[in-house]
Amino acid sequence: MVKEKIKKIKKIKNKFYFGLKSLKKGRLYLRKSFSNIFLTFTDLKNKVVICKTSGNSGIIGSKRRKRIPMALESIFKSLYKVLQLYQIKCVEIILKMRKRSFFKTLLKTLSYYNIIVVGFSFRRTLALNGVKGRKLRRL
Repeated sequence: MVKEKIKKIKKIKNKFYFGLKSLKKGRLYLRKSFSNIFLTFTDLKNKVVICKTSGNSGIIGSKRRKRIPMALESIFKSLYKVLQLYQIKCVEIILKMRKRSFFKTLLKTLSYYNIIVVGFSFRRTLALNGVKGRKLRRL
């Protein structure tokens, strides 16, 4: 029984372990597209450790079910195994979307798993030429 558990842990280590002993800190990027939610974990040098999506984490169904904030909990469940492997305790959150209920749901799940949030920031993407100006008023 114990040998089987050790083999499972070795398989997980071989799949995700990149030769780092422990990271302790990292960045968690949250991005929402039209039909999916992306949760990407990187180290402090922005090297991607793992990326999970709502479709990847086992949510099957319509686009609407993949986009709801409750899908974020199941995405983080699958991501938490890797965080345990790297012994992550502190996380910086970077949102690539508007602040909505996703942010509150993410904070609740992080507190449930005893992960400390060091800081957070918002990175909204804009068009290359900036925001379109207002129309001129006709008299």
